[in-house]
Amino acid sequence: MKRRLIILVAFIVTSLLITSPFSYASECKKEKATALRLAVPWPPLDPVTIQIKAFAEEFNAKADSKYVIEIHPGESLLKVGESIDALRTGAVEMAGWPVGVFASVDRRFAAAEVPFLANSVEADAAMQVALMPLYNQFMEKKFNSKALFSFTCLALDVCSTKPIKAAADWKGLLTQTVSPQSAKFIEAMGGASVAMPFSEGYQALQKGVVNATMQSSSMMIMFKLNEVAKYVTRGYLIPASLMIAVNMDTFRKMPRDIQNLLVELGKRHQKKINDHYIRIAEENTEILTNMGIEVYLVPKQERDKWAKMLQPYCASLFKKMESEFATKVKTIAAEANAQYPY
Repeated sequence: MKRRLIILVAFIVTSLLITSPFSYASECKKEKATALRLAVPWPPLDPVTIQIKAFAEEFNAKADSKYVIEIHPGESLLKVGESIDALRTGAVEMAGWPVGVFASVDRRFAAAEVPFLANSVEADAAMQVALMPLYNQFMEKKFNSKALFSFTCLALDVCSTKPIKAAADWKGLLTQTVSPQSAKFIEAMGGASVAMPFSEGYQALQKGVVNATMQSSSMMIMFKLNEVAKYVTRGYLIPASLMIAVNMDTFRKMPRDIQNLLVELGKRHQKKINDHYIRIAEENTEILTNMGIEVYLVPKQERDKWAKMLQPYCASLFKKMESEFATKVKTIAAEANAQYPY
């Protein structure tokens, strides 16, 4: 009797192990989600990081635990200058950076920061949608990377310790620069450029190392530059944009449904983030004013004078790009500006 009972119990246990969907064997077959490390230079609470986080969260929710995007903000994984090479070699799976920063690596990236190329944030946003496929075309071939989306982050305008209203006000102005294009802009206007990371603008203004900085209005607000400077000149001087991209080897290994999800969410969040910056562009003027800053909007006639002063430099930027690429960029800009004038 005892022998029969032992055999019966063993039979029942074996049956449960075979039929139960929650068996130990089934659990072992579950695969851990593949991590996509997204390295970005912006701090955790930066408005840009918050926007990108929304993209990552939607992807993670829809990727069915197959893949998960892990954001590494504030250059915690790598320095911004290393981003494009780290992505090319696969040192990271994903990365984000200011597009114009890598104009010295490939002249076509300078299209993102050609002075006065965009007349407004609306024009800049429209340009990003049209430019992104052009970036992607050479990025896949040259940098082993797929551009998922690029978006405007508002123009680089001027925050200074003295009013900047006319071209003459630029003469001798010590100004922080965050990219090669902004440096050339300042020099063409008669100022002196001082290259340093965008996050060091506050200390530089506070210590008198510079008298001005070229930043987006959102960065001026976030860094509380009102505490060290009292004037802001806005005129959509240098358009600025950011990009999120994925390593091509990583992308090719993804199942087709995950590839499609990544691409589609890139398009969706490109629109959402562009819409966000269009919405806050005017709000930022009010916020800066309430912070005690005197905001000056450059009149169109004066802005046209400044644009004429920068024309030789802008022409040189286009000349260094591939001819076909430069022509497409100019066409895209002309169409966007016609629809959204200054």
